[in-house]
Amino acid sequence: MGIKILHVDRDYVRIPLVPGGDARAVVWPGMGGKNASLHYVVMKPGQENVPHVHKMSEDIIYVIQGQGVAVDLDQGTEHPFTKGSVIYVPPGIQHTVKATGTEDYIVVGTLAPADTEMYLKAGIKW
Repeated sequence: MGIKILHVDRDYVRIPLVPGGDARAVVWPGMGGKNASLHYVVMKPGQENVPHVHKMSEDIIYVIQGQGVAVDLDQGTEHPFTKGSVIYVPPGIQHTVKATGTEDYIVVGTLAPADTEMYLKAGIKW
């Protein structure tokens, strides 16, 4: 496989990660991503993603717009973030992200290695 140029509005599969929101896998195992994945997520203020854990993957999220809290459900702690923040979640931590404030929360996130189990549980097949 050679270089690919992808676009978040065209080259993706939806992930059922944010009820009422928009979560897209752009780079993922189904398109050839083996060692990492890349997701594009938009949430409205007040929305949060489904609590989840990546057993073997590091979750790294860059906040393009918005603010909120990343919640470590294992420790019961909330970690506020704003535009420009990078959220790092080690493997094995059950977590969720809540969008707060007045503008949409827009992020790009990567899982390394790609969390194949998450896609399969979501019913995404390749």
